[in-house]
Amino acid sequence: MWDVKFLLEKSIEHLEAAARDRQRRNYPAARWNYLKSAEYLLKAAAQSQGPLRELRRQKAEQLIEIARRLEGTARLARQAPKEAAAVEEPVGTFLLREIPEVRFEDVAGLEEAKQEIRLRMIYPLEHPEKARRYGIRRGGGLLLYGPPGTGKTLLARAVAGEIQAPFFTAKPSELMSKWVGEAEQNIARLFEEARRHERAVIFLDEVEAMIPARRSSNSTVMQRVVPQILAEMDGLQKKSEGLLFMGATNEPWAIDRAALRPGRFHAKVYVGLPELPARRRMLELYLANRPLAPDVDLDRLAELLDGYSGADIACLCERAAARVFLESIQQGADRDITWQDIQSVLSTMRRSVTPQELQRYERWAAEN
Repeated sequence: MWDVKFLLEKSIEHLEAAARDRQRRNYPAARWNYLKSAEYLLKAAAQSQGPLRELRRQKAEQLIEIARRLEGTARLARQAPKEAAAVEEPVGTFLLREIPEVRFEDVAGLEEAKQEIRLRMIYPLEHPEKARRYGIRRGGGLLLYGPPGTGKTLLARAVAGEIQAPFFTAKPSELMSKWVGEAEQNIARLFEEARRHERAVIFLDEVEAMIPARRSSNSTVMQRVVPQILAEMDGLQKKSEGLLFMGATNEPWAIDRAALRPGRFHAKVYVGLPELPARRRMLELYLANRPLAPDVDLDRLAELLDGYSGADIACLCERAAARVFLESIQQGADRDITWQDIQSVLSTMRRSVTPQELQRYERWAAEN
């Protein structure tokens, strides 16, 4: 039988790994590490006595709940009858359909991106007569580009949540196939499934992997896949009004030039590092329901986090909370998260986005 010290050390090891996975947005790995951390903690609780036994059991349950939230996705809600019937039909495993619960208010900052999305989808739905009068059509293509960890995926989910539309998403690895013609069929099915709905959002992360510059690719598969996606994009507003195709990329310069012309990606929106108000809002969201000591000044902390991405800020809050969480397990007494806890973690963190990388995005935007 393992001793309690070993079990606690293993629990800490997996908890720290989970924090790193969340920073990288590798949520399946983060969920697994949370569950492993809880497993070791429950074993430690079984060998503990008195208040420590109950405390460690409760902390394990908290970790399991975090893992559950990472896994859970909202089901289609408030559907039209036609949409409900469509859900019952068999579809490929690469299709994830849901109406996300997240809204714009849950996404700190990014006001320029939100305004472009309101113009493309929300205002035409809210004011159909005005939209018809001025010839404003719903849907189209929207490219979100910028450094990693700035909230592009969360923003895409919030769009679907705002307009109560099914959210279709797929990774390049799920769409691609080594078999001739299968990748093109997967792409066609993805758009076909989305068109079954009065309004829908298709989201492709790492879209540069699906629409790479063909001159730089020797793949015969990509020579067929890129034209298929471009053809689907051409039909967005001709036969798919109400369908919004959103692509996200950290490397916009790697996308085929043909996809960037007007009529395909109708708008290119830079999703950059959060400004001061957005950083302040993120701290509120990430530290909500966590016990904070009176000396934690969120306004001051938001100023210190200039140059950090949203993912960096989330990781900071996670690691600071984990630091105190682990101490409470080891010592058997809870306490609040202090300014010193946060500063200790911050002193070991580097900004994930460099000034040189930001300059490259600026140059690309000026050229496109």
